[in-house]
Amino acid sequence: MSLIDTVSGMAGAVLCTAFGNPFDVAKARLQHQGPHGAYRGLTHCLAATVRADGFSGLYRGALPALSSALVENSVGITVQRSLRRQLAAAQGRESLCDVRYSTATEIALGGCTGIFTSVAICPFEVVKVRQQVHRDSRITEVLRLLIRKDGLSGLYRGLLSVICRDVPFNAIFYGFYESLCTLAMRLQGVGSKDALDAPVIFLAGGLAGSAGWTFIMPFDVVKTRQQAGSAHGMPSHVMYRIVQSEGWKALFKGWNAAVARAFPANAGLFLGVELSSRWMARWATPWVLEPKMED
Repeated sequence: MSLIDTVSGMAGAVLCTAFGNPFDVAKARLQHQGPHGAYRGLTHCLAATVRADGFSGLYRGALPALSSALVENSVGITVQRSLRRQLAAAQGRESLCDVRYSTATEIALGGCTGIFTSVAICPFEVVKVRQQVHRDSRITEVLRLLIRKDGLSGLYRGLLSVICRDVPFNAIFYGFYESLCTLAMRLQGVGSKDALDAPVIFLAGGLAGSAGWTFIMPFDVVKTRQQAGSAHGMPSHVMYRIVQSEGWKALFKGWNAAVARAFPANAGLFLGVELSSRWMARWATPWVLEPKMED
């Protein structure tokens, strides 16, 4: 594994949180409310949040969100690139930078990455969701009440839903992103992803994030309700009860907020990842450089 991968994932996480947190707050509140909730949609929820809490309300839960993003993306980028590196080594390739795989292979590698990120971020997701849904809750208060009620296992409430969400999301997310980069390389006639311009990376990351969130919204709704404490049981049972009581459209509550967040957040994520990787590869001292294939 390379320290460059980990640090670049963290750099991307900072931009991801800065661009995406306001929409993440709106998504959580839209998903948590019942069929007759106070919010009529994304713009109404954002406006109501600003009126009630000021602009700082749009960054409620930003600290656990950033903590989660730092863990998720440092783990995700490190694991995904490590898997690509190991596959390249198994195939006898000499360089990771210019290796391009089929879309199916990229999807499989992304799905495997999702297993690792799910376990890593679940505690942060639980705290973030509860803080976003319950306006007056501080992180310390959320943790105190959660551990007092459920013990340390409460930090992994909804883990199965996180896995059900993150495995397909990462499969689509990384698969679509790498495939778009491969297409851009062919169109521009370049042999390395490092030759792609920043706007291309920004667009590919944004489209990949939007595509991923569109496919996994039902699992995210279930996860949010479980982690907020308003639903219990297996994800399939929770999903069935939601459809039975609120209709199938309830499984896509917050979709517009999720997609509105996904484009700038994930565009910023990959922009931070790719540009910081290039900078470190050029200027960093040898001890943080990419590991050689034979290692």
